[in-house]
Amino acid sequence: MTNYGLTKYQIQKSKEKLLKNKEFMHQNGIHLDDKIIPFADFVANSYMNADRYIAELQHRAWSVYDYAKEKNLSNAFITLTLPSHWHPKKTYKGRLITNKQFAGRKYITTIKGYKILNCHVKQKFNGLTFEPLLDFSQTVDFYTPRNASIELSNMWKLICNERSYRNIGKEDRVYLRVTEPHKDGTPHLHISLFVPADKVESIVKACNRLFPAPLSKVETNVQSPISYLMKYILKTLDDLREDSDKITNLTLWYLYHGICRFYTSRTFVSLEVYRKLNGMYSLIDLTKAYNSEDVNVYIDTQTKQIKRIDNEHGTIYTRKPVNWANKLDDLSYLESQFETIYKDKEAKQIDVIIDGETFVFFKNTLKKPKTMPYQMNSLQLWDYFEGLDVETCDLKHYAYTKNILIERGLIDEPKVNLSAYQDNFYKFEAEEVF
Repeated sequence: MTNYGLTKYQIQKSKEKLLKNKEFMHQNGIHLDDKIIPFADFVANSYMNADRYIAELQHRAWSVYDYAKEKNLSNAFITLTLPSHWHPKKTYKGRLITNKQFAGRKYITTIKGYKILNCHVKQKFNGLTFEPLLDFSQTVDFYTPRNASIELSNMWKLICNERSYRNIGKEDRVYLRVTEPHKDGTPHLHISLFVPADKVESIVKACNRLFPAPLSKVETNVQSPISYLMKYILKTLDDLREDSDKITNLTLWYLYHGICRFYTSRTFVSLEVYRKLNGMYSLIDLTKAYNSEDVNVYIDTQTKQIKRIDNEHGTIYTRKPVNWANKLDDLSYLESQFETIYKDKEAKQIDVIIDGETFVFFKNTLKKPKTMPYQMNSLQLWDYFEGLDVETCDLKHYAYTKNILIERGLIDEPKVNLSAYQDNFYKFEAEEVF
């Protein structure tokens, strides 16, 4: 079985985290109308409620295609591949061999039989200190699948920033893209782009100029572009509708590296709004109703959460107050499978001042209080963010910290949708909040 560049340790770690995530989803939930509803009942992703997840992916893909047909748009199917130095392996006579051009496995020197890997910080060894390489792009920890996915996104952004693309009205350009790994674990992109027929040639020229073959390949004669793309989408999914234990290394690759399979252009209304209405509208109909103000969405200015959705007939969604359950006093009405999920009331933390320094006494432990990201100055915040390990830290906290950097102008990117992050491991393939 192909391991997609995952080590045995990474595969084992991924399965352990996946199991813990599923256990958490089944054993925790919300208290609503005197019932406990486990998170697993309303969460849909590639390994939980997979049938709902696949149905939504198909609806999103076919909505793009129906929109393109309605606008009489033509298709350009683009594949983007990274240069050789991103690939740890290459194919030779039908088998994978080490790629000597790979930039992520270089050595500084060898001392007493030990090879010292290059690093972007000072590295001490046997009392010696090695200065960092001046070129950060040559560091050993840079050429990861996650960074490769970001590099592919940057390649696609370059195409989108071309005049041939930007001169097309927003309502006349729509796309879907799928990230898929090669056998060595390096990702590549498949993009199904729909634009007016007279713009296709200029898009093809821009792709070939920016990324000559084999970095890009453009097909303009695909007979059924959505079926063609769905083949790639479904190929990245394990069929877990019958047996949720049939997880493959392909799915573990997405989970371990935190890479989203599927994105669409921001042609339609936010997925968050669509999901709140639970199939009441199709994506196309909901977008038309929203643009014509037949559907109005009201958002809490403090929490940025959707509070209410109205249409011409009245309120069709309102946020119902719920208790996010991890403890309750009365458990008499709970089903047996939920009886073990509640804990005793947590101990209160007490602030303690010793020699003018503040500590927190909590659960018989004296600790220094942590400074929250929003309390840090810009330099502290940047250093703190750089020290976060995205593979082990809470992803919501990672995204929250990144949003503060974006708000302060330290990172030039759109803000991250916090609802796209579920827990310490898995990130939903969700769109940004509009």
